Amino acid sequence: MSSILTVRQSVLAISLAFGASAVTPCVFAADTDSEESTPQVLPEVRLQAERESVGEQRLDKRQIEAMNGIDGNITSLLRINPSVQFDNKQQASATQGELAPADISINGAKFYDNLYQMDGMSLNNDIGPGSNNPASLTTPPSASQGFAVDTSLLCDVTVLDSNIGAEYGRFKGGVVNANTCAPARKLAGQVSVESTRSAWMKYKLSDAQRESAANSATADLQPEFEKWTYRAALQGKVTENFSLIGSFIRKTSEIPLNGYGNGLQSASDANRKVQRRGSDNAFVRGFWSISPGVLADFSLMHAPSDGDYFIANAKNSTYHLKSGGNGLNLGLTHPIALLGNATAEHRLSWNRMDSSRDADATVWKGWRYSSNKNWGVKTGTGATGWSSNEGGYGDVDQEQESAQYQGKLKWESFALLGATHTFQAGLELGTQHSSYQRNTTYEQYTASVNTSTCNMVGGVDTQYCSLATPWNAASNVRGQYLSSRVIYYAGGYELSNKTRGAFLQDDIRAGNVRLRLGARYDSDDLSPKSSIAPRLSAFWDVAGKGTTQVEVGANRYYGRNFFDFYANSKRLALQTKAQTRTLSGGLLKDWAAPEMATNWTWYQLGDMKTPYTDEKMLGVSHLWGGVKWSAKRVLREGRDEIVQHLESAAHYYWDNIGSTDSKVWTLAAETARPLRWGGSSTQVQFAYDHTRTRSSHASYDDTLSNLAGELDDYIYYQGKFVRWIDRPANNYNRPWTARLLLSTDVPAYRLKVDNFFRVRGPETGMVTTGESLMFDGGVATVFKDITVGKSISWDMRVQYALPKTGPGEGFVNLGIENLTNRTNPLYQSATALVYEKGRQFTLELGYRF
Repeated sequence: MSSILTVRQSVLAISLAFGASAVTPCVFAADTDSEESTPQVLPEVRLQAERESVGEQRLDKRQIEAMNGIDGNITSLLRINPSVQFDNKQQASATQGELAPADISINGAKFYDNLYQMDGMSLNNDIGPGSNNPASLTTPPSASQGFAVDTSLLCDVTVLDSNIGAEYGRFKGGVVNANTCAPARKLAGQVSVESTRSAWMKYKLSDAQRESAANSATADLQPEFEKWTYRAALQGKVTENFSLIGSFIRKTSEIPLNGYGNGLQSASDANRKVQRRGSDNAFVRGFWSISPGVLADFSLMHAPSDGDYFIANAKNSTYHLKSGGNGLNLGLTHPIALLGNATAEHRLSWNRMDSSRDADATVWKGWRYSSNKNWGVKTGTGATGWSSNEGGYGDVDQEQESAQYQGKLKWESFALLGATHTFQAGLELGTQHSSYQRNTTYEQYTASVNTSTCNMVGGVDTQYCSLATPWNAASNVRGQYLSSRVIYYAGGYELSNKTRGAFLQDDIRAGNVRLRLGARYDSDDLSPKSSIAPRLSAFWDVAGKGTTQVEVGANRYYGRNFFDFYANSKRLALQTKAQTRTLSGGLLKDWAAPEMATNWTWYQLGDMKTPYTDEKMLGVSHLWGGVKWSAKRVLREGRDEIVQHLESAAHYYWDNIGSTDSKVWTLAAETARPLRWGGSSTQVQFAYDHTRTRSSHASYDDTLSNLAGELDDYIYYQGKFVRWIDRPANNYNRPWTARLLLSTDVPAYRLKVDNFFRVRGPETGMVTTGESLMFDGGVATVFKDITVGKSISWDMRVQYALPKTGPGEGFVNLGIENLTNRTNPLYQSATALVYEKGRQFTLELGYRF
């Protein structure tokens, strides 16, 4: 009994010292109480920190289980949060074979403006987070989350969406802070395998998609897929003062597609090809209680992701994309006597992230079909109707390496002038290094022209000329030659940045009123000047009992500078001008010496400032009827947002001319204690938001043009004249969403059932009517709304634990998304309407002890 108490007390001490939100005992389900449990074992201690603000939401382990989505990533958990909006593509029926986490917007901010942390280490990727085209010639796709973290690793996830303290910086949206668990006992483990596939999902496709699905040659329309997830975890206390937790997770997806479009068959190339996606996550974390009050932790993460792709309608066109990487995280907490008693926290982290491509070929040739170029299929009409493309885009390596130190001091509270003060101060130092390397010279040959000879002065062109008669050529034509060339030379560049940050915050309590006064300083080598962000909040405990609290806040958040702004012209500088060759005197001309292109000079850095968001918020929370109620109003003005700006012909600048305005109402309710009926207990969560977001741009690599009048021109929309750049955002802008989560535990039957209901308001997009009106001496184009109906979904998750066998138990988890198989539309554009997926099943089988 005494050893059991020692274990529990040790875990509790670690939790208290690190903060309940940072370290929580990790318990597999087999460790919970049941009739078979040893009577003298105490129940596990669950620490749930009270929310400081209505701008904070914390999901514990049980809620993570309830909200776990099909792909088990962090952002899927945030569907319950009323301040979070998802990318329209996340639920699209046509692309469910993908594994990548969904992009999210918090209170109207851009998807790349959030701060993601795991155990205090940043997960953000600043290598072109807006790049999402897997077939880009120059830039492999990237993502704002550098590591794809599986939710099975996590013990809690906290979202800070408004009224965020000075401790956090370098974001304009919100903070997503995930934490792993501390081991709770001697030894525990778990293994499982999970799967879903196209045969277990009902497709919801538009008429155009339905016609193309069976013959799809593109990952934009995936008629088949099969996903598997393999998980293994082990945790335990090595000694009374040292414990370890480790896990390995492997995710795979296979997406069979046609190699060639339109249902046509190639005579000499594979007509069926498989694209693949994969991600690994090997993770080890340790906790060491060195002495009373002195605690250390470390973690190692190996989390690469990859994908195999091919270029449709082309031979030898396979390429491999790489992302993710490695991370190291060290933490130390200890008391310190500095201007009084204080607790010092140190965190040192390092990570390296990848956004790279390996291609099977480095030369692209755009032939027409002929007897010796006979793998192509008909893709058009006329002389170029049958194409036999071949080759790939070459190898590109992109890497980001970051190191960061974070130090924080928190002093014990003391009385001064009739109030209690709690001071915090912190320092952050970081370095980022980004590199881009085109490893192989890439050559692109196109524009097939008729010829009757491949002879050249001094020889014969056998590489880019063929004497086999191309399809649809005249009777006197013997062959074809490729007449246009562009070269992308091997080469690269490197960019470095050093960041500095500091904050000071005083939490002042006087009676029923609490003031949180803070300021944050940030600077870096890529910003023209440093920034100081005030973070001011006031809280009023109305009755002095903690049941009703009113809060207000006025805060500024500064964002980050991304490497893309500085790198775009450097990538283009590797490119040559397009060259053309012809026949002359019965001979084929040789290629002239390449000349470097000058379009890299079009792209310049303007007088860039650090983007920022000013926030005003008002919130109230109240405990009534056993339910925690909260409501808040958040107003945000995003200014100096960086976006590509076309000032005049061939003169592009990265300028701070972008802006975003959002107004968000939210209402949330959660049961303070479970509702009990019979032998079951049910936790209830409800959340509602009403959101209005206007933005000049969707992403930083959009172009706002002076030539097109986008900056100064007015349009007529919804009965009034508004500037073009003040139009509603075209994504992450559902007008309202209601969410309800019911989490039910039935211990006697070893059963957990979670039901998540979500109703999203009709989505509206803008299209021109073809009409115009005179306004202010100019012409205003008339726009109208195109609205698609509201979306209603019911997701269910059932977890069943088998009776114990030996030291542990087997378990079965069944997930069902869109249980009613409702057809929910998604607005894509004025001419395309697509749909969310229909009913989909996921099955997980496993064993834990």
